[in-house]
Amino acid sequence: MKKRNKTCLARRNAAVGLKKRRDVPMEGHKTQNLSARISNCLQTILELEPDLERLRLGHVLIREFQILKTFLARMDRIDIEESDVARIETATESFLRELKTPLALVELERIRKYIVH
Repeated sequence: MKKRNKTCLARRNAAVGLKKRRDVPMEGHKTQNLSARISNCLQTILELEPDLERLRLGHVLIREFQILKTFLARMDRIDIEESDVARIETATESFLRELKTPLALVELERIRKYIVH
């Protein structure tokens, strides 16, 4: 019975793309985790590109997006430390908080155009 359960579990994991990775040392998993966290931050910011284009100073930020895209493409060649990731996560959180009001105002202006007086 135990063997059957292990086989079912292995099949299910294979079906969803999960494999035991014995060839990657623990340090490799840590690096992958750090890279994933940074990628998540950068992708979150890049997803705001259409919204930022509507801001008056959005063009200034848009120019910086190319730098973010380049960094994201080269991340696998960069040594990453936990402290670096923590700083990027904090900066991302701060950036999103700062954009909350300007983006809300732009959205309000957009909605006002459709309100019939």
